[in-house]
Amino acid sequence: MNAKIQNDLSKKFSKGTIAIHWLTALLILILFPLGKYMTGLEPAEKMGLIKIHAVFGIIIFILTIIRSWLFFKAPRPADLKTDSKINDKLAVWIHNAFYFLLFGIAISGIATMVLGGYGEALSSGNSELIINREEILPLKGHGIMALILMLLFAMHVIGVIKHRIVMKENTLKRVL
Repeated sequence: MNAKIQNDLSKKFSKGTIAIHWLTALLILILFPLGKYMTGLEPAEKMGLIKIHAVFGIIIFILTIIRSWLFFKAPRPADLKTDSKINDKLAVWIHNAFYFLLFGIAISGIATMVLGGYGEALSSGNSELIINREEILPLKGHGIMALILMLLFAMHVIGVIKHRIVMKENTLKRVL
């Protein structure tokens, strides 16, 4: 692979975008395993964890709204380039897919809370109000989108590593 293209890494994202990027990444790395762990628990066993999951999920939703606004309003560096047009398009697609997936996951999470009885169960403290997970349609979509998000997250990290090793560029400078 020919690593001739050099990107301008002196241009950074805005401080708000950077803070949201890292906070969102941290929360995702907490929420995904927490969600997987809760899958095997009975409703009564996961009441406290559901609260944490829901609060962190709402925080990510709010941060994604703010980051989407910043995407259009705050100056941002040009998209990174490689020696492959397909790779360049894939990187842009992955970044854009993050936004759509985060919105989809948040909306399906809210729908799950409402339609699955979680909201009522949490407010009353009665876990028996939570319906059978197989009957909560938005929960299935929530899990599928979360899995896709984690796959894209891994691809994103691989892309950063590739730029560092193959292109000899520290692209993290743009988000630090």
